[in-house]
Amino acid sequence: MLFLYTPSFLAGLASFWLFPHEGFRFMLLTSALTVHFFKRIVEVLFIHKYSSGMVLDSAIVISLSYLISTAAMIYVQSEGLGEPTIDLKFLGMILFLLGISGNFYHHNLLSKMRRNGEKEYKIPTSGLFDKVVCPHYLFEILGFWGIFFIAQTLYAFCYAIGVTFYLMGRSYATRAWYLSKFEDFPKHVKSIFPYIF
Repeated sequence: MLFLYTPSFLAGLASFWLFPHEGFRFMLLTSALTVHFFKRIVEVLFIHKYSSGMVLDSAIVISLSYLISTAAMIYVQSEGLGEPTIDLKFLGMILFLLGISGNFYHHNLLSKMRRNGEKEYKIPTSGLFDKVVCPHYLFEILGFWGIFFIAQTLYAFCYAIGVTFYLMGRSYATRAWYLSKFEDFPKHVKSIFPYIF
């Protein structure tokens, strides 16, 4: 899993050296992307407890996808775009910080459920897990909408839309899996958006 996130983290770090004078919005965007992937590396090393490995072919595709998307967002932002009419970068910073902290918090809750090398699945109940199956995905979505509001580019908007639909699909599948595996799974717990979906 470390292989998935390190190239994007390094791309974010390199952007500070490659584009040193691009302005405050650029610095916020590259900082957000770099922090996002640094957080993922920290989680891989110290938080997550995986139940299985990943096929190398899948890891390469996913890693390249993250790297290309990160580099593209940074490159588009470096193109000297004019400032948008409505400036949303401060709202974006708030959403990003809320998203990254909520995501980290819920990943930490998940990791505490498995002790001493346990591999079996359990129904999470703390945090927002009593409302949705995948609150960590909900907060990841918020974080990427924060990144879009910081960047305010078409590419970042499309990426936020893509992440939203992808994680909605994964959370829907996760809820269906829980319903099939646990007879006592609470039916009121939604997939990703409390009380809605």
